[in-house]
Amino acid sequence: MGWTIYHYLITFLFWIPLTVLFLRIALPLVRAPFSDPLVGWVYSIANPLLRPLERFVPRWRNLSLAAVLLFWLVASVEFALLLRLAGHPGLWLLGGLLGAIRFTLGFLIALILLYALFSLFQPRAGTSFVFITERLATPLCNRIRRLVPLIGPFDLSPAFAILLLMILRLVLTELTVGLMR
Repeated sequence: MGWTIYHYLITFLFWIPLTVLFLRIALPLVRAPFSDPLVGWVYSIANPLLRPLERFVPRWRNLSLAAVLLFWLVASVEFALLLRLAGHPGLWLLGGLLGAIRFTLGFLIALILLYALFSLFQPRAGTSFVFITERLATPLCNRIRRLVPLIGPFDLSPAFAILLLMILRLVLTELTVGLMR
């Protein structure tokens, strides 16, 4: 029982920085406008941490490799704490990479679920949360929409995208658990 409480506490504490770093990576990729309040907030939180790294780690197109590196390192620290700092540091980095990918997949599942709910309930257009959710989820759903046609008025691409991401996340979870043994 103690390990599960420890696990949930560590996961909860690392959720906020991982979310901010994930958004800092993803928002420039979907060309989210900096004038948006949510985008501005993410940049104001993440940029003081990224500025020193960006001197040494270059950008690649719209991708901040410094943000990717910091995202990976934060996930590695989380994984190391979950292992209680046992094992080889190389194992922490590999587990951190798997954890960062699992976090990204889980975040994308939540975004696609929100995207599907927004298409049903039509929230107030123009809000930053709706805009960013649509900008992040639409590319994934569009790729699946090419393979899965509409069935009458129903678009099943969000359901198939969630299913695919859940399967990938399950496989990565099994790999991560295998590393922890």
